[in-house]
Amino acid sequence: GAGKELVSSRSYKGHENDADSNNFVNAYRATVGTRLDDCQTCHRGGEFTAGGRKLTKNSCDYCHLIIHPASGFEEKQPTAYAETLNPYGAAYRDAGRSKQALLDVDGQDSDGDGAANGVEIADLKYPGDPTSKPGQPNAPQKTFTLAELEALAAHDQFQLNNSTKQEFDDYASYKGVKLRDLLVAAGVDPADPKITGVTVIAPDGYLKDFSIEQVNKAYPKGLFYAGLDTATLGPACGFVTYPEELPEGLVDGGEIPGEQWLLLAYERDGRPLDPCNLDVTEGKINGEGPLRIVVPQRNPGHPDRGTKYSPSSCNDGHDFDAEADHNAGEMVRGAVALRINPLPAGVEDFDARNGGWSFIANSSLLVYGYGIE
Repeated sequence: GAGKELVSSRSYKGHENDADSNNFVNAYRATVGTRLDDCQTCHRGGEFTAGGRKLTKNSCDYCHLIIHPASGFEEKQPTAYAETLNPYGAAYRDAGRSKQALLDVDGQDSDGDGAANGVEIADLKYPGDPTSKPGQPNAPQKTFTLAELEALAAHDQFQLNNSTKQEFDDYASYKGVKLRDLLVAAGVDPADPKITGVTVIAPDGYLKDFSIEQVNKAYPKGLFYAGLDTATLGPACGFVTYPEELPEGLVDGGEIPGEQWLLLAYERDGRPLDPCNLDVTEGKINGEGPLRIVVPQRNPGHPDRGTKYSPSSCNDGHDFDAEADHNAGEMVRGAVALRINPLPAGVEDFDARNGGWSFIANSSLLVYGYGIE
């Protein structure tokens, strides 16, 4: 009957664990679209030391180290997905990696926090994370409306958004608030040595970590390259879009005037960012705003074609370059929350999947975690 029809996970599509996500939501149907309908239920993050400082990696970024290992980490990085499993994910794997396996470990307490897996799942707590358990208070937090963000010191920057896969790279002018200034506005000293970094969260549960050094220091000046659009190179070879109005002082091949920072943007090319919406079929976000984390290139360079459009027959030296800084993939669309790490002990993390979309609707941002009072 209809009650036995399979349901589909809304977690990010395209990973090898799609079947596992579907197993989970069919074993626990009330979790479809919630915070538990996500990779983090079975995968863990990690902590690393680099340059004498502690860095935290969320579950998304920790898994990505398998494909894109970071330089300068003192600790061993994961080389296989089995190494990224948390205790609940490991128990599920050992029990047979099926819907029945999930039911078989329902009564276990995989993370040892005193609550059985099934009890935690019913309360939408993570069964593989001992810091997440029923009855905990929420983390200390502050909310900023769009009007409050616009009242803070504004910063404008023009930059290249270099994508990995897409047909077009683009240059764009963004206006917003430096993350450093946002921390100050929230009552947090960005120079506090105990801060390990920040995590930006989207309403679909996507997480992106940034070190505190990325928050506190301006990025290198970007580079501008003209004449790479379809109007110049033709529809077969053009791969860069430019805004209708370019800032003054740009020279082909030269540095872009002005400083570039890690930015919480609310305008692009003089217009408010379009609010995001979720494509539940694809499990991906459409749109850009109303708030977006804008990330400049750490290693400024030339635009290049996406992997889906390379190699081309253009023979112009602009095909995909694996060594290029593809910063567009770090720019979180629809940012709804900023977590300041480390999260204080004994508090529950923000539930983006259940509460995030209200921040999109209300054009606001939640700032929470370390240093918030």
